Amino acid sequence: MTTDPHTPRRQFIRQIGMLGLISVSDVHHWLTTEPYNLIVVGAGTAGMPCAITAAEQGAKVLVIEKSNTIGGTLHLSAGHMSAGGTRRQKAMGIDDSPEKHYHDVMRICNNTADPDLVRLATQEAPHTIDWLESLGFPFDPTTPKLVFGHVPYQIPRTYWGTEAARSIFQTLLPLWEKYVQSGNIILRLSHQLTDLLVKKGKVVGVRARHQGKTISFFADNTVLCTGGYASNPEFFAKVHPTRPRLLSTAAPTSTGDGIIAAQKIGAQFRWAEKHISSLGGVELEPGSGRTDYWKAWAMVFTAKYRPPREIYVNAQGKRFMNEDELDPDIRERIIAQQPSEKFWLIFDDPSIDDGESIIRGWKPEQIRQAAQEGKFIQQANTIGELAAKTGIPADELQKSVAAYNQAVATKNDPEFGRTTLTHPIKQPPFYALLSYTSSLITFGGLHVNAELQVVDARNKPIEGLYAAGEVIGAAATSGNAFCGGMLLTPALSFGRILGRKLGKKQLKNS
Repeated sequence: MTTDPHTPRRQFIRQIGMLGLISVSDVHHWLTTEPYNLIVVGAGTAGMPCAITAAEQGAKVLVIEKSNTIGGTLHLSAGHMSAGGTRRQKAMGIDDSPEKHYHDVMRICNNTADPDLVRLATQEAPHTIDWLESLGFPFDPTTPKLVFGHVPYQIPRTYWGTEAARSIFQTLLPLWEKYVQSGNIILRLSHQLTDLLVKKGKVVGVRARHQGKTISFFADNTVLCTGGYASNPEFFAKVHPTRPRLLSTAAPTSTGDGIIAAQKIGAQFRWAEKHISSLGGVELEPGSGRTDYWKAWAMVFTAKYRPPREIYVNAQGKRFMNEDELDPDIRERIIAQQPSEKFWLIFDDPSIDDGESIIRGWKPEQIRQAAQEGKFIQQANTIGELAAKTGIPADELQKSVAAYNQAVATKNDPEFGRTTLTHPIKQPPFYALLSYTSSLITFGGLHVNAELQVVDARNKPIEGLYAAGEVIGAAATSGNAFCGGMLLTPALSFGRILGRKLGKKQLKNS
């Protein structure tokens, strides 16, 4: 007599059904199909490598994806990765190591990240970059290099592809398709996670919504790779009650589903207080709550790439910083202190044609056309009229412009110490570009330990539940700062670590 190797699992499913955790149709589905070894929720930066790595070992992986496509933020991100001690660095004569990378990250974030997770991420990072290289990843030929959009590393260790993060997606896609075709990866698109299923303290599966129906899936372990919550204004307001309204640059699917589902079963959420937003967001449609890095982004994150020809004023019409400050971290924190975390860039007509555009990639005629439409750029023939159109107090704006013009004339800015004093604001029409802090990523997330297990309020691991990617929060590996490549690379690396670990574990238990 032959014993069905899945009999214990089928008995377990019957028990779950009898407890009313799943429907009769779900019980039938699971009794008549081969069970999964692993469930990965989210087919993005962490989920794809996690599923691929587990599938490479023969595991049968169910991937549940909320969107109708795979890839997540790999279709949006600039794709910066960081690693110390890679083959590519060695070939270029760059002396680096995971240890140096670790200490550089902790320096930039002022020791506010999780040291165990930073250690894990930096140790795995060179293996991740070398793995991508072995798959034919199309590196931008200038990388690795120093990047100044955020506080730079001390050693060139930042990489990206010729097509930003899409290069990562395109590199992973052949492996993904291979294991989908082999049946080792089973993909369920347009399935939104609603709940985690628990028995005797162990996560035994997930519940998802698809076409108006709720479906339950079971496996020995579940990995949450569902991303952050930067497209969920309600949840954002709940965990950041003192911040202004959310302006999101994230994918519309970044609504914190994994975090919310895990919180329902007692998972610990941490470090929302470490959240910082990106500089340069432009709300193309006022009131939409959306910004888009690839369509319109103000060049204000550092003066390293573009010396300023404008001044920044807040809602009171006052200058509040040295516009040619090079340190992105200083700029981010000063701008975040302004009312509603917004400010106007004030400039005159000649500055549009001189040097690099104030809006990334825009031509002068595009800026002038947008100003005529008057949605996010206002145009006027006098500073007083410009103030009226923006709602800025006219007397304060006129004082700020006059004081700045005097600084240009004397080559001395006594209030803020600006040294780029070559462009007075004198020739109409005058312009005001409204810019906000904006969130592409979120810093709060599920607390995981060094094994990437989700933990509860007592820091006790929740059996059967793991997480990787932005769902654990950018602060886990970047702290209260933007550390170049320390969200994307850890997502890839932690996904691979969990794929190796859980793929092997499941094969032993099957």
